Order: sequence, then C-alpha cells, then structure tokens
Amino acid sequence: MEESSTTLPKPRKSALARQWGWLRGYNGRVFTEDLVAAIIVTILLVPQSLAYALLAGLPPQVGIYVSIFPLLAYAAFGSSRYLNVGPTAVISLMTAVCIATLPEGTRLVSAAVLAVITGVILLVAGILKAGFLMNFVSRPVVSAYITGAALLIIFSQLKHIFGITASGNTVFALLGDIKSNLPNTNKAALWIGLSAIAILWLIKRYLAYGLVKLHVKSRKAKLIARMTPILVVAIFIGISAYFGLADRSDVRVVGRIPAGLPPLNVPMVSMPEFKALLVPAIVIAIVAFVDSTSTAQELAARARGRIDSNKELLGLGASNVVAGITGGYPINGSMSRSAVNFSAGGQTQIVGLLVAGFMALTAVFLTPILQALPLAVLAALIIVACFSLLDFRSLWRTWVYSRADGITALATFLAVLLLGVQWGVLAGVVLAMALHINSTLQPHMPLVGRFPGTEHYRDAARFNVETNDVVKTLRIDESLYYANARFLEDKVAQVVAESPNMTDLVLMCTAVNRIDASALSSLEEINKRLKSADIRLHFSDMQSRVKERLFRSSFLDRLTGQIFLSQHEAMEELGPEPDWNQLSDHVDIH
Repeated sequence: MEESSTTLPKPRKSALARQWGWLRGYNGRVFTEDLVAAIIVTILLVPQSLAYALLAGLPPQVGIYVSIFPLLAYAAFGSSRYLNVGPTAVISLMTAVCIATLPEGTRLVSAAVLAVITGVILLVAGILKAGFLMNFVSRPVVSAYITGAALLIIFSQLKHIFGITASGNTVFALLGDIKSNLPNTNKAALWIGLSAIAILWLIKRYLAYGLVKLHVKSRKAKLIARMTPILVVAIFIGISAYFGLADRSDVRVVGRIPAGLPPLNVPMVSMPEFKALLVPAIVIAIVAFVDSTSTAQELAARARGRIDSNKELLGLGASNVVAGITGGYPINGSMSRSAVNFSAGGQTQIVGLLVAGFMALTAVFLTPILQALPLAVLAALIIVACFSLLDFRSLWRTWVYSRADGITALATFLAVLLLGVQWGVLAGVVLAMALHINSTLQPHMPLVGRFPGTEHYRDAARFNVETNDVVKTLRIDESLYYANARFLEDKVAQVVAESPNMTDLVLMCTAVNRIDASALSSLEEINKRLKSADIRLHFSDMQSRVKERLFRSSFLDRLTGQIFLSQHEAMEELGPEPDWNQLSDHVDIH
C-alpha cells in the first residue's frame, strides 16, 4: 500500500512550550551554572537595591521589595534569558522627580501607583503588539538621554557625600541648593563618601586588569571585580557600627530596615493624584522599554539568539504591576546586572527565580546587618555606577556624522539637565521626528548624468559626467507623499525654466518606495504642464510595488512618455548618440 503524500500540519506549540522551550534538556549542569550566576547577581543587587531606593527618595526596603516578586513576573512573560529586572538608576531618578512634589506621607503609595500605571501601559502595548514603537526612539536620543540622566544622578547624590540636605529636579537647582548648604558639610560623611568613591572606582578600573596580570582568567577576573563592591560595603558597615558614626559624628545611615517579605495590596490614590502620575508613567514606560530592550537585544546577539519585543512589553508590564502591588516603584532591566548574569554563565530565566529567592532571604534575615550602612557609601555606589553611563564620546561621534542627529542628541541631553529627566526623552523623540519630517519636505533631487562609457549615473553637480540639453534626468532621493509633492512640482518647473532645448524629462525613481494620492495628483499636474510645453515625461528604475499601485489609477493612460526598466535603457532610447571623438579615453581600433 502506497504511503499518502499528504503532509500533516505540524502541531502548534503550547503557550508553555513557546515561553519556556529552554526547559527541554534542562539538567543539573545548566542549573549549576544558573545558580552560580544567581549568587553573583544577588551580591551585586543587594547594595544596588538599597542605593536606588535611596535615589528614588523611598525607604531602603522598597529596593529589596522590587527585587523579589517582579523577577518572577518577568520570568513568566519576558523573552530574554539574561535580562535582570529590578531597580535601576535612571528609573529611580525619574520616580524621585515624579513624587518629589507630593506630600511626604503619600510618596510611598504614589510610587506604587506609578509602577502599576507604568505596568498597565506596557501590558496594553504588549497585547496590541506595539513593540515596533521602539523604532521611533533613535539610538542617539537614548544615548544622550542616559548620559544626561547619569550626570543629573551624580549631582543629586552629592548631598549624601557632603552630608547635607539639597533638592531640585534640574542641574542648576541642585547645584544651587548644594552650594548654599556647603557650610553645613559633615566632614566624617565627606571622608567616607570620597573614600568609597575612590576605592570603588579603583576596583572598577584596575582590579580585573591586575588579576589578569596575576594570571587569573579574564572572565573570572571580571566577575571577582564586580563582586568586590559588596566587600567594600561590608567593611564600611563594620567601621560605621564599630565607631558608632551615626551617634558620634552625626553620619546619616540606612537605619532600621523592617524584616519580612513585601506587603501585598493594591495601592490607591485620589483622582487628581492619578492624573498627575499618568504622564510621568507614560515617559517612564517608554524609557524602561527602550533601555531594557536595547540591553536584551545586545545580550541576545552575543549568544546568537533573539528576543521578542512584544513579549518584552508583557514581561516589563507584568513585573511593574507586581512591583506596584508589593509596595514598590517602577523598574526595568538593569544593564550592569544583566551583563554580570551573562558573564557569569547564566543560561536561563531560572537565574531570575533564584535571585528572587535569595533577595527574599535577604529581606527576612539580613536586613539588621544593613542598618549601620552610611548613606554616603550608597551614594558612592550610585555615582561610580553612573560613571559607566556617561558617553560623551558617542555624542561627539553623532555630531560629527550627522548634524541633524547631533542636534537631536544635544537637545535631549540639555533638556534632561535644564528641564528635568522626565522631559528629556520626550524632547528627543519629538525633535527627532520633526527633523525627519523636515528632511523629507525638501528631498534631494539632483540632475544626473552618465559616467562616460558606463551604465552608471550620478549627480551632475558632484561628478564629471556626460549630460545633454535634450534629455534631462531628475533623480528623486525620497518617497513621494503629500508633504513633498509640491516641492517636486517646483523642482520640475525649475528644470524646465533652465533647459530651453529639453524635449524629454526622466524621473529616476530608485529611492521612491511609495507614491501617495497627493503625490499622484502632483505627477498628473506635472505631466499636464510638460505636455503643454511639448516635453514628454518618463520614469526609470521604478520599483514593482510602486508601479503596481500606479496601474490602479488612470495616470499611466495619460502619461506622455514611458516607464523604463533602467536609467540606461531610458538614455539609450531617448538620448542622442555621444560624440566619441570628444572623449579623451576613446581608442580608435579601426
């Protein structure tokens, strides 16, 4: 009996298989690698969680809270195997700016509501498969925004280094307040803060290099260097507790941290407060998504994998909602901790689950140890972490390469410093889109000619090419739509006015991907005007998709000329035979 040639459809994968396909083949060796990575990430996360909560203007335990259950939510919905979500410097600063103007008694619940709103926005975007929206935020804008925010964060932490009080959402407000309070500097806090900055910077800058010189493997040396800050924190805790710096020298410390897991409740605020939090939540959602997805994409590329931006929206959205209902504040993917996870050999999302477990143990058992930690040390951790986020070189490269992108990046950077961190990304996105639209309003449309003896056609104003007075070719370097259709009409009129002997005009459409209805009307008007001047209109190098759309109209029925497959075909058909005797490279073979 012959076998049937009918191919059965492949069974659809279940949601569990699509989301956690990596579970197939998971074994003890992979778990060991995940466990080691989780321990290293936790060692880095414990001091960071306290520091970033401090940066957000919230109690230190909140940083621990957002490092537990939100990680479980991301593992359930996110697509990256390496991304570690939790508190980060930029989002913490944005949260601090958002809640700073609210009454002190409502800031904690407002931060939680802010996280829930941010999460809902991201979830809705994920359900609508709006991951493509990341394309509207350019890399220069992201780089400039992060650089400006990092600089603002550094200035915001100087008050803890000097042991004074200062506030402000812009660089001038912060520096002005710090300057006026400098006479109240706490010398003990200053010495602790400067020492911590110096030690942490030296470790970050030279420890791994020194270990490699001592014949430690490069990967192991980097991991040791990244784990060493927890030792520095422990030393300063010991010094603070032994000498009683909080009582003797009035050094500000973390203080009592309530032990236990985070509370579970739905935060509620009044309608006016909700409206005040809505716009900042949208901005935070944009920044969190762009920053996290960029990190996830980079790590996935290193591992020769890929991520799903729509799943990233769902993962970040779910983790932020969980952060809000467990007494936290908005979070996103951490570049530093994710890189540590990757370098430490983490293989799967199990790392996030293990980190959540370790942070839960920290919340229950280890918080009493942290209460003597000076705030100046946490500020030093934040400042040193922000050093790596400063990327002025990228700003300069962008400026040199493209003035438009450079202006956008510079405007974003200045907006963060002068207007506040919440306006920087909006300023950058709006300006980038405005400049892009402006660049399409008057696209480049040069007259082109042929390189002698070839089939290549280039800008006649830039190259020494052959042209003639009878057939003119106008190359259109942009798609045609309603905003630039009139510009095309004016350009054609200019060519006609400057070419009294012209009988044919060819529109070279190599870069034209779309012709909308307004542009079609302009082409019809151009064809009509040229016909009245006894000039035929032709097209060359037109893409099939554009040509197919033109066939839906009656324009081609009234076209006075032809549509040529290539520009060379058009010139062979329309142009006069060149005078070879005038060409310097002509060789007479007869």
